[in-house]
Amino acid sequence: DDSAFVRKSTLEETLRLLRERPDAVVVAGSTDWGVEVNIRSRRADCVVAIDRLPELRELRVESDAIEIGAALTLTEIERRLDGEVPLLAELFPQFASRLIRNGATLGGNLGTGSPIGDSPPVLLALEASLVLADADGEREVPLAEYFTGYRQSVRRPGELIRAVRIPLPLSPVAAFHKIAKRRFDDISSVAVAFALDIEDGIVRKARIGLGGVAATPIRALATEEALEGKPWAAETVDAAARVLRAEGTPMSDHRASADYRSAMLGQSLLKLYARNTEAVPS
Repeated sequence: DDSAFVRKSTLEETLRLLRERPDAVVVAGSTDWGVEVNIRSRRADCVVAIDRLPELRELRVESDAIEIGAALTLTEIERRLDGEVPLLAELFPQFASRLIRNGATLGGNLGTGSPIGDSPPVLLALEASLVLADADGEREVPLAEYFTGYRQSVRRPGELIRAVRIPLPLSPVAAFHKIAKRRFDDISSVAVAFALDIEDGIVRKARIGLGGVAATPIRALATEEALEGKPWAAETVDAAARVLRAEGTPMSDHRASADYRSAMLGQSLLKLYARNTEAVPS
């Protein structure tokens, strides 16, 4: 019925096609679109597969950043990094199942723009940026500026996520807390990622990414401000946890109530403090 499934051999050819067909559905592991087709009977006039494009399957560790190709599967990233990014190492086992991680990609998880994707909070805490490519060239956008609304982003028609860039060095205190009805193989009710620099007992830098508490993944900017420059002490953390509970605009749905989501935000910071008090140099 005039529908097409297309797999080009180079990124350049793919981007030219997407310029001609900006309405095309782009798939890598198809872990999201496959559900739409199978469960909701959705169809597309044009589907473009990018999972084998070599330009989207590179992983480079440079002096100032780690660049991860958008079409590398989570399993491939996990094996190739081998714990080099501890926050990602915490994310991977909690991201769906191994079967899904064998196909799912960071580019796909970010491209769908879902507010409950597990990777955006982690990448926000890591201060990641996205390399976006179209037929005219590339641009780099901080992930904190990427999401513009529910499943919406600054990505233009015909534009792809080519890579994710994580700046180095990494913050030494990091944690990913996923709150869900089941610990594994479930969708998050709330996801919280922390990345902190603590020197001489003082929080020098704090980056906190949140999922499931707003129309988009967000940074907990007010909580970061409440921590930075303060002693890593119970009084500071208690006060910051109260701020964290008020971040975002959580809603009630079949996964969790708004009050529960807010409570879990604050509890996550208290948990981080309890687990890291003795390990932090003073």
